[in-house]
Amino acid sequence: MRRSLWLGAATSCWLLLGACGDQRPAEAPHRHSAQPARSRPSDAADTENDLVPVEETAENPAQTAALQPAQVSRDASATSEQLSERYGKTRALARQQGSASYYSDAFAGRKTASGQPYEPQGFTAAHRSLAFGTVLRVTRIDSGQSVYVRVTDRGPYGPRGRILDLSRAAAAELGMLRAGVVKIKVEVLAYGPPKPAPRRRRRR
Repeated sequence: MRRSLWLGAATSCWLLLGACGDQRPAEAPHRHSAQPARSRPSDAADTENDLVPVEETAENPAQTAALQPAQVSRDASATSEQLSERYGKTRALARQQGSASYYSDAFAGRKTASGQPYEPQGFTAAHRSLAFGTVLRVTRIDSGQSVYVRVTDRGPYGPRGRILDLSRAAAAELGMLRAGVVKIKVEVLAYGPPKPAPRRRRRR
């Protein structure tokens, strides 16, 4: 009698443990949300898609001269329409494809890597390597909607394939506020001035 009770208890425990072992925790749902520039440290394994220079032809020569600081200053508060008027007919110097996210409103007023404060209503973007002041045409691949922006910050940092963080106004122009992340094509229309070389201290 005791032996049968002991065997029955052992069998029940074994079945219970087996059932628990087969249960897996439910995976958290994936959410598309805007990822603000500089929101988390860069991952060394993440690499942006290549920025490919557009081939130069005799009929369509490249305009590789960088913008002057005065031109960058003139564009500082330009809308997408004004940037389009100034650079819309300019030949693209380079292209890049990947994904874009946009800044969180929590970054409003904070200083960007270029020194300018982030303004949600401005038409700006963060890129990992392009010079500050560079003018871009950003086109959403699935809808064909385009917006013109200036590079004022560094980023985005995070998932592989993200190549641009857009201001809220630019994201709204692309209709991506709900999606958070969309596939885009980037065209470089004018390069910003190169970063000045650091001055060497004179030895006394």
